[in-house]
Amino acid sequence: MYNMKKLFQILAIIGICLSLDSCYYDSIYEPIADDDDGSTIEEVTYNNDIAPIFGFCSNCHNGSQDPDLSEGNAYNSLVPAYVTAFDAEASPLYIKLEDGHQNQPASRIELVKTWIDQGALE
Repeated sequence: MYNMKKLFQILAIIGICLSLDSCYYDSIYEPIADDDDGSTIEEVTYNNDIAPIFGFCSNCHNGSQDPDLSEGNAYNSLVPAYVTAFDAEASPLYIKLEDGHQNQPASRIELVKTWIDQGALE
């Protein structure tokens, strides 16, 4: 009987711990604008969305070729020298990508455009 009570207490503690752990929330993107078709656009940031795109670019742009896209330097090298916040069409980075530099997929180029048009947030 004593062992059953102890087992029940242990199971209750484990159950409580598991239920408390399930209350953890990942960060949730807040929609920041409506698109023309009524869908929402999520906030695009350099660290979360753009840095992974330029990861392979740091092979050449590693401090010996502008812009320096090495880790820790990339954002400050791009903004404002190559990125005109809120105006992708005037940003040298977007223009270069749109002209076919390194044959980036259209989805990546569109993500970069969205990032710039949203203000090029870090």
